[in-house]
Amino acid sequence: MTIHTDCRHYRGNIPCRFHKRDGRLCHGCKDHDPIQARIVVVKLDAIGDVLRTTSILPPLKEQYPGAEITWVTRSNAAPLLEGNPLIDRVLIVEGQCLEFLLNESFSYGICLDADPRSASIHSIARCERRDGFITDSVGRVQPANDRAREWWLMGLNDRLKRQNRRTYQEIMYDICGLTLPVARPQLAVRDEDRATADMLRRDPRLHDARRILGINTGGGTRWQHKKWTVENYIACIERIRARFPGIGILLLGGPEEEELNAEILNAVDDDVVDAGCGNPLMQFVGIVALVDVLLTSDSLAMHIGVALEKAAVGLVGPTSPWELAVFGKGEILHSDIECLSCYLTRCDKDPHCMNTLHPETVVSALSEYL
Repeated sequence: MTIHTDCRHYRGNIPCRFHKRDGRLCHGCKDHDPIQARIVVVKLDAIGDVLRTTSILPPLKEQYPGAEITWVTRSNAAPLLEGNPLIDRVLIVEGQCLEFLLNESFSYGICLDADPRSASIHSIARCERRDGFITDSVGRVQPANDRAREWWLMGLNDRLKRQNRRTYQEIMYDICGLTLPVARPQLAVRDEDRATADMLRRDPRLHDARRILGINTGGGTRWQHKKWTVENYIACIERIRARFPGIGILLLGGPEEEELNAEILNAVDDDVVDAGCGNPLMQFVGIVALVDVLLTSDSLAMHIGVALEKAAVGLVGPTSPWELAVFGKGEILHSDIECLSCYLTRCDKDPHCMNTLHPETVVSALSEYL
């Protein structure tokens, strides 16, 4: 009996889906899909960065026809990759990962993070060719190819980081030798991911809305001023309600934004729908899929919105606004303060990068899409 172990659909211990569907055998199977190359991508941090790095997938598939792509990541980011038709397998670093990497060989390895754990995982994998970062014999991170050197230096030198004017994806494409233009991030949304959003959509404040504006206040805890101020959020919402009365407003955030969002909701009466701050990751994706326009800080929500082709207006302060891409549908707003893109986790300046972003400027940017 012929068994095509080179086929993308081969599972080893169970029949393939085509055999289960109609009982066919490997010999003469019209869906035989032989793997021509094996690529491993190591991308662990952070969740939003994992998502925006999926922009490399379309040109990888084009440049390596018939490639099987394995993606190594953390468990918290894995749901964003599952169901992606361009990824054949997701390996979780907290689970069974090394068992596979130590046994298998790959045509091509990619690691785009210059952190020791990611680079070490890349070094362990047996790859004929590597781009990005590896570790040497004493665990020091090193560029694996010359094109990764610029990104490596930017990570070590704040001045070079602030001088950069290329987007993150453009730099990643350069490291991997991929052809521009950059593709959007790749994200699959299932029907079950939209269940919470469907419930929210039934709210009269959204059901009858001409368009829905999602306001995401989340920005994590790493950078003190990554989020806009509560006063500015309130002033922005008041201006939007006055100028665009047919717009539904949905407030989003994560667990760290419970107090912030409660303060905003308390100030704007009942005109804003609360999406909650405890939604699981893929439910959060489904909620972002509900909106037409997204106002957000530099955060996971922004990368989700961009992947889903939403009009996204991003508010950026301590991180680099020039590394962010909205693919022609939206705008990145930032202050003209001298210390912009400082990457300082804490800042005692007043005014600072985020409280100098005026609500009127933000509403003007949103107006094109509202």
